[in-house]
Amino acid sequence: MNYAWLPKIALVFAVTCMGGAQRDCQAEKLRVMESDNTIVIHDGDQAILTYNKVSPPVPKGMKGVYERSGCLHPVCSPSGLSVTAMFAKDHPHQQGIFAAWVKTTYEGETIDFWNLGGGTGRVLHEKVVSTFQEDGRAGFEVDLIHRKETEPKVDVLRERWKLTTYPTDGSFRCFDLESTQSAITPHPLLINEYHYGGFAVRGPARWVINGKPEDTSEHEPSGFLNSEGSNRVEGNHQHATWVSLWGEIEGKPVSITVLSDPHNFRAPQAARIHPTKPYFCFAPCVDGEFVIDGDHPYQARYRYLVTDTMPDPKWIGEQWEKWSAESTKEGR
Repeated sequence: MNYAWLPKIALVFAVTCMGGAQRDCQAEKLRVMESDNTIVIHDGDQAILTYNKVSPPVPKGMKGVYERSGCLHPVCSPSGLSVTAMFAKDHPHQQGIFAAWVKTTYEGETIDFWNLGGGTGRVLHEKVVSTFQEDGRAGFEVDLIHRKETEPKVDVLRERWKLTTYPTDGSFRCFDLESTQSAITPHPLLINEYHYGGFAVRGPARWVINGKPEDTSEHEPSGFLNSEGSNRVEGNHQHATWVSLWGEIEGKPVSITVLSDPHNFRAPQAARIHPTKPYFCFAPCVDGEFVIDGDHPYQARYRYLVTDTMPDPKWIGEQWEKWSAESTKEGR
């Protein structure tokens, strides 16, 4: 279907910050608003994304173990449609844009930081380091903790996120997420070979294929495209420079594309694309084990492009070429 005729939809996306007085840092068009529970980046009066310092409450009937802080949701298209989801009944541990490892070993114990229901590990917000607005950009730096939840509880990794949102012509949203994961203790964390784990995007439940009736009352078309021209089946575990998740919301197309920095560990990284769920992640653990310790922090950078259109591979390819060239020039 050709969506070129689709008009721009001017929807107002309202964000409610739970509790506490807001600090509004005014500057140009992009601005940062921080409350006790969230950091929200706005373009004018419209929210682009929300970082959750505190987990939103889980829906009635869902276990509290699925609370997750230290994640991005909602992430919105220019028209205000959310391309992310939290607490989907099909996979309640997948929360917006988040990062976690699945199969790890710490001092001989197997820890899963991804699947919260197992109760062995989790990733959570620790503190806000800074917020900034400069040169037309806006963003923040935060620290997250990767915690072993079994007794005795141990904070294994500290992860620094730097998120930078860039001004655009209004036809798309653009932000970078840089991550550095550093060991807190003298003991290494072994990331075992596994078929998923890393930086993930979770889309709306309405994009689940063959979902159970209780998962959502709405089902709409969705799919994947990557830099190799592959879909969700062919693209699983391919080494791609970018992956795009697209779908319809009330008949309107939206997409979120993640560009992987050419200097990331094991770039171009393998990408896990789920066969029926609207989620994917860049997963270097697909290609074998590696260690995060005092001498070997894990660093990664990704660029996110959010549109009110189906993914355009030519345009996305141009965006990646420009961004990767800038990354090389900066000596990343």
